[in-house]
Amino acid sequence: MKQVALIHGWGGSYAATWEADGWAEALRGAGFEPVGVNIAGHGAGGGSHEPTDYADLASDLAGKLPKGLHGAIGFSLGTKLMLELEARTPGANGRLVLGGIGDNLFAPEAAGPAIVAALRAETTDHPPQVAALLAYAEKSGSDPACLAAVLERPANPVLTEDRLSAAKAPILIFNSRDDAVAQPDDRLRAALPQASHQLIDGPGHVALTSDARFCEAAIAFLTD
Repeated sequence: MKQVALIHGWGGSYAATWEADGWAEALRGAGFEPVGVNIAGHGAGGGSHEPTDYADLASDLAGKLPKGLHGAIGFSLGTKLMLELEARTPGANGRLVLGGIGDNLFAPEAAGPAIVAALRAETTDHPPQVAALLAYAEKSGSDPACLAAVLERPANPVLTEDRLSAAKAPILIFNSRDDAVAQPDDRLRAALPQASHQLIDGPGHVALTSDARFCEAAIAFLTD
């Protein structure tokens, strides 16, 4: 059976994102074998509270992925990490479905300091974007100190147009027009001119994986 890896976003986990939103079941129904992994510092397994221990999230992820993947589906931070791996070893992870990512790929994580302060209970009044990400993180059962350390890690991955030009994999970029984190995505699309692109109305950022249109498009792209 063709294996497809599922890589969640910051604050999530395989169980809280992909399984909870029905992706594992849908992939099995389409004839794929889902491969669930957690980004370092995420999920009930916990991890280090030291930001420097998250200085190369992509290498940690690479060590968890089986060889010969048919493809991978990423969301947000998971998408960034899959693009980093594609830049390092073009085509090695098969077809790539990349959700919740846009021109923010090329910039520091803007909401990071505010989220860290909230995780440490230093603030209680959170803007909507921060509140949504905190609610997303709470569902995963992750250790807040681990999640704060991930946000405070040395900058990685660091991607540029030049590095992305090495990409060989078939790629689908799937976003929501109402995603305040990942929109606009014009610069990313220009850096990956070979990629397919779908933009839908609706769910915003953290709710993207719960939108059936994303799952349906991903399965169609992986089946093509």
